[in-house]
Amino acid sequence: MEDWLARVRADFPYLQGRAYLNSGGAGLAWRGQAAAAATYYDDVASTGADGQQTWMRQGTRTRERVARLLDVPAGDVGFFRNTSEVLNLVANSVDWRPGDEAVVAADDFPSVVWPWVRAEAAGGRVVRVDPGTEAEREDRLLAALTPRSRVLAVSHVHTVTGTRLDLTRLGRACREVGALLVVDGIQALGACPVDLSHVDVYASAVFKWLLSGFGTGIGVFRDRARELLTPAYRGYRNPPPSTAFEYADPNYPGLYVLDATLAYLEDVGWARIHHRVDVLAQRVVDAVRGLELPLTTPLGARAGIVSFRTDDPAAVVGELRRRGVHVVEKLGQVRVSPHFYNSDEDVDRFAEVLRATPAAR
Repeated sequence: MEDWLARVRADFPYLQGRAYLNSGGAGLAWRGQAAAAATYYDDVASTGADGQQTWMRQGTRTRERVARLLDVPAGDVGFFRNTSEVLNLVANSVDWRPGDEAVVAADDFPSVVWPWVRAEAAGGRVVRVDPGTEAEREDRLLAALTPRSRVLAVSHVHTVTGTRLDLTRLGRACREVGALLVVDGIQALGACPVDLSHVDVYASAVFKWLLSGFGTGIGVFRDRARELLTPAYRGYRNPPPSTAFEYADPNYPGLYVLDATLAYLEDVGWARIHHRVDVLAQRVVDAVRGLELPLTTPLGARAGIVSFRTDDPAAVVGELRRRGVHVVEKLGQVRVSPHFYNSDEDVDRFAEVLRATPAAR
């Protein structure tokens, strides 16, 4: 094991004695997070409301750090409660008219599919696209776009199948018909490089691959989104005629944690993290293929999630968990999601137990 990885693993106590391969469910906490949250509460205990400028400066630092990660202006970044809040905010900020359409994949995560029923109340409709096979998913979404499309809403990485979409291709197609590309990035951000050059809105909570707990969400609103949307929620942070979407104070303790965690991840190195996730995911792919189990995740379009089918996925997951390997069952598939803190031995342990599990044959 490389020295840097040994040091990292020492920072994640839950890795001891188990192979945790479920960062697509929730990323692990590292040792420095409790101290980061305590810093906020210590500030409040010692200064009360007089410390507000300190919290706000921390918010600015965190915003700038997120902006660097995504290579966008800091002014494009807003903080919210979670991914769902951002997507619902967008849905309520569109001036829907009769005949307008929102295009989604029928099997996408509920937070991606359901906010757009707002269009139906105005005489529009939600176009729920049958994705077909994973190889067809992207093409079918593109084929559903028409001049009536106002929004194409997608998961950057599908939470079950692990399919990663080409946001550049989708974004260019959206511009051709005048639609906004709105993306749920929760299964991508922190696991793989993210390019928002052709994305209008990118939403992500921070408790999965960014390892920063619940209660904080990131919403990135690019220029085109601010031009075409009118913020549905107003508050002291965005009174009219502001085109900003962050309308109230963020979760300041969460921002202290997010900033400290992003600083930690920057020290590890984003290129190293993304490469490590890719290498580990490929190791999972190789193990599954070696057992001739059918992969759901496309080999050329994935991030950190690898999913496959067995005759009895619940039994397979149960046996893996009993043997100290943490994966999950999702819609009849076994989902494996290693992160940079996992070792090669974690994946080898998964492969060994899988090979010995009758339900996987």
